[in-house]
Amino acid sequence: MTQAIPRTIIDTPSLGECPLCGLVELNHRFEKKSRQFWACSDCGIEFQWPLPSPGELERYYDEQFADGMYSVFTSAAQMKTLTARQRLKEIGRWVPYSGRWLDVGCADGVFVREAAATGVAASGVELSSVGVEKAIQAGLDVRCGRLEELPHTDTYDCITAFDVLEHVLDPRGFILEIYKRLNPGGFAALTLPDLGSIFSKLMGSRWWFYIPEEHLHYFNKTTVSALGHKAGLQTVHVGATYKPLTYNYGLTQFIEFNPMIYRVMKLASAVLPRALKEWIVPLYIGEMKVIFRKPLSA
Repeated sequence: MTQAIPRTIIDTPSLGECPLCGLVELNHRFEKKSRQFWACSDCGIEFQWPLPSPGELERYYDEQFADGMYSVFTSAAQMKTLTARQRLKEIGRWVPYSGRWLDVGCADGVFVREAAATGVAASGVELSSVGVEKAIQAGLDVRCGRLEELPHTDTYDCITAFDVLEHVLDPRGFILEIYKRLNPGGFAALTLPDLGSIFSKLMGSRWWFYIPEEHLHYFNKTTVSALGHKAGLQTVHVGATYKPLTYNYGLTQFIEFNPMIYRVMKLASAVLPRALKEWIVPLYIGEMKVIFRKPLSA
């Protein structure tokens, strides 16, 4: 059943309307943890409505970095380093390791560190003050805030945003900010959940990337490319991305994201050898990478 969102709500561009085509005729998908998930009746982008406030998101991320699921990831030094290196390897086919790079949503700066090791001038920006403090303590060039709060005179040859687009309140505005800060010919590299993945189709509302507290928008390969095009970016590549994971780390994440899978994995963990549970393997878990480029003539 198609339902129209009240006009008093959708007058704010980033709330209540499709971030790609601007339509306000939406199909209600499901409710999860008292949050409502909707799909655009035209292009199929899915998103939550109503969206949380910026203040609510900041408090949530600080709590997660201090004592939540992000603290689990940031404490897994070997795995997060391998994740950064995997991302560098994947995007290196299209993006040269040169010039100035900015990592948006850089957490505690591991990708900034690994990118700098290739010889680029790497910096980062992160919303969580807890994550930024850890990065600064490690001697990394990381600032606290949002991309749009950085000086407009700061431009880059590559802007990365891994697992970020699904978190932002205004995806269209976010991609436009990336466009503005790229030098002509510069690249943008993103990773995000793929709404068209087999996992999404099979699991429905139980899909592990439907996280009401933080994942706000969902794209497939076609819609994320169209979002970049509307901002003036050319799509260089869209394809699967792989993330190094361990069995034990997956177990901690499914406690929150999918309790049913967690219970099955918990039972299996009792008989699995310790070495197997700690083995780090690059896995496809339903995410995609997108490489955009700003035209030279822009």
